[in-house]
Order: sequence, then C-alpha cells, then structure tokens
Amino acid sequence: MSARDRHVPEPGEDLPDPLDLLASWLGPVPGAEPPLMTLATREIDGAPDARTVMVNGFDGERISFHSDSRARKVAQLTAYPYAVGVLVWPEEARQLVVAGATERATDDEAARLFEACPRDLQLLAWLNDPRLALLPREERQEEWRRFDEAHPVLVPPPTWLCFHLVPQRLTFWAGDDDGPSTRCEARRDGDDWTVHRLPG
Repeated sequence: MSARDRHVPEPGEDLPDPLDLLASWLGPVPGAEPPLMTLATREIDGAPDARTVMVNGFDGERISFHSDSRARKVAQLTAYPYAVGVLVWPEEARQLVVAGATERATDDEAARLFEACPRDLQLLAWLNDPRLALLPREERQEEWRRFDEAHPVLVPPPTWLCFHLVPQRLTFWAGDDDGPSTRCEARRDGDDWTVHRLPG
C-alpha cells in the first residue's frame, strides 16, 4: 500500500467512511513493525497521563492494545474508560488522533492477540516485573536467555490484559512540503458519522 492510498482526501474528493479510512491507515505494511500509539489516559485525580503502546490490531471497529495488569493505565482505564491515541508516521507526514471509549478484551481475544505478538514481546510479558527491573543489565539478559531457551512456546501470563479503543472521534492530518497541510475530522453519533474539514 502506498502513502497515496492513505492520504487525507482533498477538497472536491469524496470523504470515505471514517472506519474504512482508519483501516487503510492502520493496514499492514509488508516488512514494517506494528504501529506505535501514544495513549493518553486520566489519572484518578483527573490529571493527564500518557505512554506509548503497540497497536496489536484493528478489527474494523476497534483498535486493540495490551497492558500488564499491574500497570498504572489499567487502574486509570478501569476508573475512567476513555482514552486518546495519537499515531504518527513522520516519513509520510501523517498523524492520526483517535479518541473514544475503551473496553476490556475477552480472554479469548487477549490470547489471540498474544499469539500474534512478536516473540520478544511475549517474553517481555512474562519477565517484565519489579524484581527483574532491579537486576544489573547482564543478569537481566542472562535470565531472559534462560527463560527463552526453556519456553519454546509461550501462552499469555496471568498479568496479560488487552483493551479495545472504540473510536468516537477521528482526526486525520497530512502534511505537504509545498503548501498547507490537510486535515479532516469525523465524529460519531450512534452508528452515524459526521465528517468535516479543519484548517491544517
């Protein structure tokens, strides 16, 4: 898929269904790593918080991402199940902002997403705990190596959780080296979307 296939429609061009455009932007690129998303949540006291997560998938309706059950964002999303995700493709001068409700994935969904993860991320899900974090680098590497050799096949650890981000607002932005950038925003009301253009 070329960058042109993922552009923001120009004035005079038809605006596609927002979820179809989202799918084209998130669609797999041969040889590319899964996209990263800066995920913003709300602290229990209302303060903002953010971190970068890997996008585990998009099923046409929901963007999926994973977390350790002990992570701060799990408590935040449990208390306030709403988040904003920002994805950036600097080499293509594109940015996507996704805002919406979040929901816990089922155990079966979480297991499928774990199985599709790269091996190093599966290992990290098992080993990334407070005890390992305190070890010197060489000891962490050795423990990683031993665990990797002893577990040729991995299943999700008890701490593996997945969430879905259900888009309610989508903002697509594309830069232009020769002039103004292009931006359009889609807002959801039930099953209907309203799409309008914004200044770049």
